[in-house]
Formats: sequence, C-alpha cells, structure tokens
Amino acid sequence: MAKIVIDKELITGIAAQSNQDFYNSVEKKVSNILSAAIERLGKQVPYISVNNVILQPFNEVLSGAVTDNSIFYYLLGIDNSQLELNTIKTNMFWYNLKKRLKIAWDSRKKHRKRKKKKDEKSLVSQVDFDASKYNIFNLTRDLFETIRFYISQTSIISMEDNFLYLVGKDDFGNNTQIKIEICFCNRDYFKFFEGKKKLRQYNFSCRVECLREKKREAGANFVKMLKIFNVLYYQANHEMPNAMFLESVLYNVPDKLYEDRNIYETFIKIVNYLNLKSINNFNSVNDLNLKLYQDKMLGYNQQVGFLKMLKMIADNK
Repeated sequence: MAKIVIDKELITGIAAQSNQDFYNSVEKKVSNILSAAIERLGKQVPYISVNNVILQPFNEVLSGAVTDNSIFYYLLGIDNSQLELNTIKTNMFWYNLKKRLKIAWDSRKKHRKRKKKKDEKSLVSQVDFDASKYNIFNLTRDLFETIRFYISQTSIISMEDNFLYLVGKDDFGNNTQIKIEICFCNRDYFKFFEGKKKLRQYNFSCRVECLREKKREAGANFVKMLKIFNVLYYQANHEMPNAMFLESVLYNVPDKLYEDRNIYETFIKIVNYLNLKSINNFNSVNDLNLKLYQDKMLGYNQQVGFLKMLKMIADNK
C-alpha cells in the first residue's frame, strides 16, 4: 500500500465525506431483504419470524463513522430459547468438523430461469426441520438458501458457520460488503459465540449511551474524528480497527478538544493529547467500570495498532 501524505487536505477531505444517505440506503436494503427472507422461511421454521428478530449494527455502522473500507457488519439476534438450547446441545458440532462448511453461491441467470412455483417447491425441500435438533447453523443455512430469492443476478451470497456475507453493486453499491452474524438475543442482551462452545453476552446500552452523550457534548467533530482515525488506522495496519476500541479512545478525549471549527486543528490537538496519555487507563464504552485492557470485546493488539498509527502520523510531520 502506497504511503499517504497526512496533511490538511487529506484530513479535511475525510471529514467532509458525507455518506449518511448511502448508509441509510444500504441499511434499508439489508433490512428489506432479511425481512422478506425471514417471513418466507418462517412458514417452514417456527423458530424464526419478523417478530422475534432484531437487526443491530455492530461495528462503526453504529456510530455512523463509515468509510470506504468499512464492512457493514450486523448482528441478527433471534429470541428463541429452544433454538438456543438445541444449539448448545449439539456441542458445537459444526466447529468440530475438520473443514468448516463453506458455501458460495453466485446468482447468475440460470438461477433466475426457474418459475416461481418451482422456486417455492425447491425452498420447501431444502428445509429439514426437526424441532428437537434444529439449531442456529441449520437456520443460517436455510436463511442463506432463502435470501438468494431476494437479491439481484449480480449479487453473491456466501456462508461460513453462523455468518452470512453479501456483496453486489446492483443491490448495495460498488465495493459494499455486508456481514451478518446470526446469534441469539434476549431483551437487552445479544449472545454470540466465543471460541468453540462459549456464548458471550453483550449489552449495547452503555455503548449506545456513551456515543449519544459524546455526540451531544463534543458535537459533529466526534464522528468526523472517528472517520479520520478509521482511515488512518487502516493505512497503518491494513485492516480496520475494532470500532468499540476506537470509540472508547475518542470518548475519553476531553470535549473541549473537539470544539475547534477547523477540523485539521482539532485533529492536531487530539493527536498531541493522545501522544501524551496512556490510553491503557481509558475507560471502555461497553462498561465505564472497565479499562481498555480489561474489556475483551475490544479485541487483541488494538493498542499496538493504534500506536503504530500515531507513529505513522508523527513520521508525516
């Protein structure tokens, strides 16, 4: 990756990017596709319906700090205790396979030549519902098969374990990637897999409140700074940062440092502040009682990547 020049033009250019309309259109399209697929699948699988699922943005999509390298990452939470119990009882069988199931399906014209009645018959034959054994991996597979009826000919859908991946310029826009993790939810909690067997619970309430508070107190420059650091972190590490980690870092930056109307000056002030601080002592937006190093949700080696980014910025001066 070619070295970038971090100057006023770059920083103001990133901050000026307005992608809210695009973000809204992608979210609406994803929601519509899933709603149609779930409604159709629900006729065969009583464990899922539009009334017991929640589509929740998980990464920087939640804050609105989406950049060109962002993946639209959502959790699809399903509130069904029997489905959860069945999945736990399987002892994560799919994780114990020597090779994880990988399916890729390209919806070309040959798939579109089927008549509607034949399509519906094919869908019914693909669903093998056993109330005592049907688990989240079965559901992911069946949802995968159902979604293909609602995406365009040029779109691609793939599946791995309990994840679905969608890409298609006609449906979502150029270079737009959709990642959907099928998981469980119960009231305020989402439950998803950590390792082979363990289910981790996650409550969005603290994070959402922290983001709302910071946007209110620090103003629009907070989200602009999230975008700027997302881009620079990617340039320094060739991958996007953990969104919760970056949100935590910038949440702990004093509100007054965001007040400058000149976003480049704001950027310089915040970079200087962060160079003088130990971010290890910052609090996590997931739980303000936890420090960054204590919160496992923030990912591994994020601080190393962040310091690498700060060094890249310093080397550009």
